[in-house]
Amino acid sequence: MKKVSFGSAEWNNELTTAYSFRFTENPKFTQKDGYVTTLVNKEHREGFDNISLLTHEKHSAGVTATLRCAFEDIGCPEIIIVPEIENCPDGEVRYGACFEIVLWKNGINVWRHFREEDGRCHWHLRLGDTFDVSENDIHTLTVNVEEYYLNIDVDGHKIRLRVEDIPKEFYIGLTGCEGIVRLYDYTVE
Repeated sequence: MKKVSFGSAEWNNELTTAYSFRFTENPKFTQKDGYVTTLVNKEHREGFDNISLLTHEKHSAGVTATLRCAFEDIGCPEIIIVPEIENCPDGEVRYGACFEIVLWKNGINVWRHFREEDGRCHWHLRLGDTFDVSENDIHTLTVNVEEYYLNIDVDGHKIRLRVEDIPKEFYIGLTGCEGIVRLYDYTVE
């Protein structure tokens, strides 16, 4: 896969819609002219849509993902690294363990999510880098995965994080959560 543009509904077959096991809701992105977006969703326990899109194929160290996105208030566009997915009885794809590289109005957070054998989900903050990120402006979030590092770039603000438990193979995708998120395009190289 090279570049997916979210400007029209033609992107639908290029990525797999997926959801965290943390939630039972299955919202879909809303198509707008030039982008897709999450919405306020009173049926979702967070109050907003929480939706992920993953590559169809697995990747490994050396891959770079770039997301052009915007958000309002507490919205969080993310690039995610997912080692395994599960096709669930309701017909949806879900994942438990993952890394989230989260862009939000106060900077970048990196979270490591876990799913226990009993189904419980928990997470641990690996990085919190605080800096101002403007709402409603389009930002470019890039994540390059090395064997033991995540190289993160937000509009020229660069971070290198040592992460020794990156899986050898993984799906790499994106998430819109916790508020209004607008996605313009996504590239995997």
